[in-house]
Amino acid sequence: MSDEKQTDQTPVTTPAATAEAQAEAQSDAGVSDVTVSDAEVIEQLRAELAASEQKAADYLDRLQRTAAEFQNSRRRLENQLAEETERANAALIARLLPVLDDFDLAFQNVSAGNGTAGDAAEGQEQAAWLDGFRQIQKKLLDVLAEQGVTRISTEGAFDPTLHDAVSSEPYESVPSGDIIAPLRAGYAYKGRVLRPALVRVAQ
Repeated sequence: MSDEKQTDQTPVTTPAATAEAQAEAQSDAGVSDVTVSDAEVIEQLRAELAASEQKAADYLDRLQRTAAEFQNSRRRLENQLAEETERANAALIARLLPVLDDFDLAFQNVSAGNGTAGDAAEGQEQAAWLDGFRQIQKKLLDVLAEQGVTRISTEGAFDPTLHDAVSSEPYESVPSGDIIAPLRAGYAYKGRVLRPALVRVAQ
C-alpha cells in the first residue's frame, strides 16, 4: 500500500503542459531576437546618418570653394575692366593734349601791345575773341580735371619723374637745380604722368 501511494504522488507531464512550456521558450527567444534586430537597425541608422553628415559637409565645402572662386573671378574681371577703361581714357586724354598745347601757344604769341590808339575798336574785338578762347580752354581743362587730369607744376626744384629738361643754363635769380621756365605743359592722370613737362633748368 505504501508503494502505491508514492507512485501516485509522482508529477505527471501532460501533452498540454509540454506545449505550453515550448510556447514560452519560443516567446522568450523571439523577444531576444527582436531586441538584437532593433540594435542592429539603430546602429545601421547611425552609420547612415554619419555618412549623410559627411556628404553634406563635403557638399558645403565644395559650395563654399566654388563661391569663393566665383568671387575672386568676378573681382579679377572687374579689376581688368577698370584697368582697360583707365588705359582707354588715358589714351584719349593723351590725344587731347596737343589741343591744349595749341591754346597755350596761341595765347603766348598774342602781343599785349598789339593795339594802338588808331585801331581801338579792333583791339577790343581781338580782346573779346581772346577772352572767348580762354573760356573754351578753361572749360576743356575743367572737364579733364573732373576725369582726374591735372597740370604738372613747373615751379621750384626739377623732378626727373615729372619734368624733362630741355636745357640747363646759368641763371642768377634762380637757384641751381630749380626750374627757370616751362616750355610745354605736362599732365598727369589720376597720379600717373601722362606727359612730363618740358622745362629749362638753372645750373
